[in-house]
Amino acid sequence: MNHILMALDFSEFSPEVEKVGYALAKKINASVTLVTIINKLIDYVPLDTGQVFENQWEARKDIALKALKEVEERHQDITTEIVSFIGDPKEDIIELSIQKHTTFIVMGTHGRTGMKHLVTGSTAEYIIRHSVVPIIVVPINKQRH
Repeated sequence: MNHILMALDFSEFSPEVEKVGYALAKKINASVTLVTIINKLIDYVPLDTGQVFENQWEARKDIALKALKEVEERHQDITTEIVSFIGDPKEDIIELSIQKHTTFIVMGTHGRTGMKHLVTGSTAEYIIRHSVVPIIVVPINKQRH
């Protein structure tokens, strides 16, 4: 059976990645692993959700799991597994795709350029260069340039 690893970061562009990933899953009769890898290299202050956590990482993981569950609930007709953990998205998406015997990775790109690209790097670009699995990259910039 086909299997899609769909990486979501819950930016404003994630709904487009979700749409493309699940459309592909339906077309090729694939199951989906939804993944959010909380970048251990980026400092973060979690939103005030009313819950008390001992550390920011626990809070981030809780927020990610809830968001992934909402995506899963919108696509109940597709077998979906949820995965979220703290790590390095660049390396861990590649490793997870191998472990899960993934047919395709579906992910987005922010289209950052200049200093932002140098500072944050490009997860999509890194995965494109190093993955052994075919990748569907959903472009954020929909205008020709």
